[in-house]
Order: sequence, then C-alpha cells, then structure tokens
Amino acid sequence: MVVDLDLSVHGPEVFKQFEQASKFVKVDPEYCRRIYSDMIGRGMAKGFILIEDGNIHGGIGGLIGPDLHNGEKTAVETFWFVAPGFRGGLGAYELWRKFEEWAKEQGCKKVAMIHLSDSYPERLERIYKARGYKLLELHYVKEL
Repeated sequence: MVVDLDLSVHGPEVFKQFEQASKFVKVDPEYCRRIYSDMIGRGMAKGFILIEDGNIHGGIGGLIGPDLHNGEKTAVETFWFVAPGFRGGLGAYELWRKFEEWAKEQGCKKVAMIHLSDSYPERLERIYKARGYKLLELHYVKEL
C-alpha cells in the first residue's frame, strides 16, 4: 500500500534505504528528515512510501518549484527506490503514479524524474519514454 510519508515515524529509515539502493548517493538521514520536514511544512515537498505489515519496501519524494528558465511550476523527484524483493511488481509504478498525481494536484505543468546511472539505465529509459517523458539532460558530478 502506498501512503504519505510521515517523517516523524519513517523519515530516517526511508533515507537509509534510499542510500542503500544506490552506490552513488551519500545520505545523512537526520539532515534529510529536517530539510524535508521544513519543505513539506511550507508546501514545497511531498513523500510517499510503499509499506506492508509495517515494513517499508519503497519510497518516492520530491520538491516543487519554478523552472528557472521559464517559471513553469515543476515537480522534481529527489528520491525513488524499491527494495529488491519488491521490484518487478506494481510497487514502483504505484509510487510514481502517486507522485505524478500529487504534482497535478499542486498545479505543476511538468514532472522531472531523476535517473541514477546505477539504476537500470536502459530499462528505466524505456519506461520513462513509454510514459511520455523525454531525455532533457545528463548530469555529471565532481567531488571537490
């Protein structure tokens, strides 16, 4: 079942699981809980979790803001993961659907989904394109 993320209950666990799902993302769970709590409180962010029998098996969350080039209200996914034992089912789709639904309810004109290079790149590209998404840019990071 997909439900709203309650950061006071599930925050640190969700962010720990997200970090475990990707070898590239370093996460400070307490920092994430604080910053997302603030942004959710201001109506700028939202998160959802996939939960069964009290156990978290996935999550998605993101932010809303203006596109810096044209001002269009945009939802940007900032984390999305599904536990290995729950991949291949409808869990990932249900999380994604809830996120898009929330974005529409907030008046967003578009949704940007992140695609980490270690997260099934060919498979996700096909899925994104099938749902009407197009590749906009590649993002490179350098540690300083």
